[in-house]
Amino acid sequence: MKLTMKLLAVAAVAIVLAASVGYVLLTQAHEKKTLRLATTTSTDDSGLLNYILPVFEKKHDCNVEVIAVGSGQALELGKRGDVDVLLVHSPASEIQFVADGFGESRTLVMYNSFVIVGPTVDPAGTSTSNNATVAFMRIHDNGTAGQVKFLSRADNSGTNTKELAIWKKAGYNVSTFSTSWYLKTGQAMGALLDMTEQQTASYTLSDDASYYQRMSENLIPHLNITYAGDTTLFNQYSVIPVNSTKWSHVNHTLALSFKDWLTSPDGQDLIASYVKYGHQLFFPNAPAQSATLSVFEMAINDTSSFASFESGYRAKGQFR
Repeated sequence: MKLTMKLLAVAAVAIVLAASVGYVLLTQAHEKKTLRLATTTSTDDSGLLNYILPVFEKKHDCNVEVIAVGSGQALELGKRGDVDVLLVHSPASEIQFVADGFGESRTLVMYNSFVIVGPTVDPAGTSTSNNATVAFMRIHDNGTAGQVKFLSRADNSGTNTKELAIWKKAGYNVSTFSTSWYLKTGQAMGALLDMTEQQTASYTLSDDASYYQRMSENLIPHLNITYAGDTTLFNQYSVIPVNSTKWSHVNHTLALSFKDWLTSPDGQDLIASYVKYGHQLFFPNAPAQSATLSVFEMAINDTSSFASFESGYRAKGQFR
């Protein structure tokens, strides 16, 4: 009888241990099937992620956890190893990120354009500007005169970085701007467009995808693209797997699968097919053969895509 009880006790312990091990294995399997993606808010606000990610999730039987923040914040998450892969649009910072060893590689995925958005009546007269710098100068002059406002993301995003570069090129330092007309919002792209719609005689810098997405939902009926076409406004997006040799816990396998799928013919075709308000929102430009590039090669790759963007605008008669 005692032997039987002992055997039953041992069996019970074995069952508990087996269940515990099984639970751990199932948990680990689940974790390996989750991809943590840090990305700019424009890919989220434009609706692109909701359009393409279900296809990737089904193909790889996984779940993509999206963290949509400014590109600067996304890169910081990557530096800390808090995510597995990045989809961002701040080229200089991305190249430095890889050069510093935080990213395994940087591969071009797609591009679109930044645009100046404002009231349909365009009180600052940006639509007749020769280039984006002149358009910003006109906004500045009208802003200081109390006629218009400019709403900035002010969040270290790719859009904010581009905006600051244009102000600098125009000879201005935004730290000297009066808060009566230059408003630092700290908002994501969609929310910023909504705020610009609500403000009187206000302008902002947006990616065209987020603008058209908002227009398709009739959320910003009084805003118009008042200036576009300057090659300064070229907006490149790239995918960067976080370096697994620096952060061993990242899901390296799934991150590489995402990069390869996003830059494959299937991924590129899906991106090209995303249309809102009668406009294709993103233009795929992944290299024919994805490869790990040196910092120099990354710059050459960006220059090639920039030239393609410029020729496209010339063909449309929209280049300024």
